[in-house]
Amino acid sequence: MRTAGPDGDTAGPWQRLSDGRARAEGPAPRHGRAALLRLAAWFEEADPRAAHEICAAAFAVYGATHLGGPCDEPAGATVSWWQAPLASVAAARLASALPAEPARDHSAQRSRLRDAAESSAHWRRSAAQELRRVLAEPTGDDSRIRLSDPAMEVLMELLTAALGSGDATRRPVSAGDLELGVRLHVRHDPQAAIALRASGGDLNLDGLRLRVTAFDAADETAGTPGTDPDDPAADEAGSALPIAREA
Repeated sequence: MRTAGPDGDTAGPWQRLSDGRARAEGPAPRHGRAALLRLAAWFEEADPRAAHEICAAAFAVYGATHLGGPCDEPAGATVSWWQAPLASVAAARLASALPAEPARDHSAQRSRLRDAAESSAHWRRSAAQELRRVLAEPTGDDSRIRLSDPAMEVLMELLTAALGSGDATRRPVSAGDLELGVRLHVRHDPQAAIALRASGGDLNLDGLRLRVTAFDAADETAGTPGTDPDDPAADEAGSALPIAREA
């Protein structure tokens, strides 16, 4: 639609706002008080329909866009969507929408993790049986023992737990693993020395005697010198700490 402007031309609202033509004084200003006065003059001389077009062109104030579709009570263009009657519209799939990504299959990963856990449990059970066989009797004054790496790992776990449960210089201590069914007994003896050998490294223990039994075996405290706090030998037995030296 083309309407006559204040200067008599027939340019449309969009062309008026974008046109740089003006009267003899020069280009029309686009900002500031002069631009607002020029726009106000257009509003004053325009008819209602042209005024709406000028307003939409100047301030981007357009009519509401309504969702089309069948409805029992059609809503007018001026009705707010909040107050308009509801219309049932089927959801339309966008032509450019990407297909849904299928769920990833993690069965292979779960199988690998399960196999790794079963393999680790198998090696730990074998290591526990090796300790039961090699350390079935208390170690002597100068014991040299060769262990596999899994057996050394299990022994180190049990030895750490046993020495952390109490003072081995005052009374024998022990620690066990219910799942593996083994228990390590540790007793202090200043004359004892143990050399543990494995492919991953060697460990030398001075002042300790080790023995591995079934998990439910009782602690070896009865009849051991230095286990009674009132026994004078207890102070002598507790005077020296066992020494662990890693070769």
